[in-house]
Amino acid sequence: MSLTGRLALSMALVALLVAGLSGLLAYRAASGHLERAFALGLGPGNPLAPRPGLRERRILQELRSSVAVSSGAALLLGTGAGLFLALGLVRPLRELARTAEAYRRGDRTRRAQVQGQDEVAALAQSFNQLLEELARKEEEEKRLLADIAHDLRTPLTVLRGDLEALEDGLLPCTPEHLRRLQEEVRLLARLVEDLRLLTLAESGGLRLTPEPLDPQDLVRGVLEGYAGQAAAKGVALQVLGSAPPLLADREALKRVLHNLLDNALRYTPPGGRVEVSLETQGSEVRLAVRDTGPGLKPGEEERVFQRFYRGDPARSRGGSGLGLAIAKSLVEAMGGRVRAGNHPEGGAWFALWLPRAGGVYAPFTAEA
Repeated sequence: MSLTGRLALSMALVALLVAGLSGLLAYRAASGHLERAFALGLGPGNPLAPRPGLRERRILQELRSSVAVSSGAALLLGTGAGLFLALGLVRPLRELARTAEAYRRGDRTRRAQVQGQDEVAALAQSFNQLLEELARKEEEEKRLLADIAHDLRTPLTVLRGDLEALEDGLLPCTPEHLRRLQEEVRLLARLVEDLRLLTLAESGGLRLTPEPLDPQDLVRGVLEGYAGQAAAKGVALQVLGSAPPLLADREALKRVLHNLLDNALRYTPPGGRVEVSLETQGSEVRLAVRDTGPGLKPGEEERVFQRFYRGDPARSRGGSGLGLAIAKSLVEAMGGRVRAGNHPEGGAWFALWLPRAGGVYAPFTAEA
């Protein structure tokens, strides 16, 4: 039996039970009052008081008929009211079912049209929000696949063209040409490795070994590797402040710093500077990377951490396009958090917070 039928039948049975019980009680009470009234008509305590005659039995019969009619009327009214209420309750559920079926068939635009402020309307609103989230994630996955295909297509096209030219003798096999082919292969390898690392970090499959680390030594060691690149571009590197040991995985934190510094150097113009500042904030250590480039556009503070996000599609970001997304995932996997914004004095600012050594290592989870 459908939900509508069950609700209508339940209302009808309740109405019949209430009407029948109340009618039975009313009949018994009325018949008792009539019998006492007939007896009292001959005087109190008169042993000759007769049993109810035809007139009295007719009154009792009419009373029983009235109870039966009222019970039947209550049954009909209960069935009608139950059916009406059941249809009102089931209609939004049917709308939800039709919307879910439409989504299953590929219609990503339909939403459940449910009015009201009750629990069913709240369920429909949550259901619509779920569909919005699913559609958004599906679009993100499509965009991710398109971005991966785009980033793979360029080096593969270069490799294919150069290899065909080498095979046909149109391109001499010189060390310079071989180095260019090796560079394209390294770009492909880095993209594949970045995708693997990002997938492991987001799924919780990345094995991290948190340990007490001296942030000053770690930052200076990473910056030494960028000294030549920064000098060639005319960018100054600075370390500001100090902080006590923090709790993190050494290789993961170095990878985060590399990604943040790569991004900072890419957007810092010649003559600018990149600052790495350290600071203690309660039970955490804050590590911030600031550049003197153009900064972030309004609304980019969260989007810069999305995979393959490009603030200006016409401008190549270089690399695999996953650096900031990997940095965010690694920091959260180490129990920290990361934020982006614009520095008051200009330029972009990326900060991450990690627990101090001696604190509790709590890996980030999506449900937290």
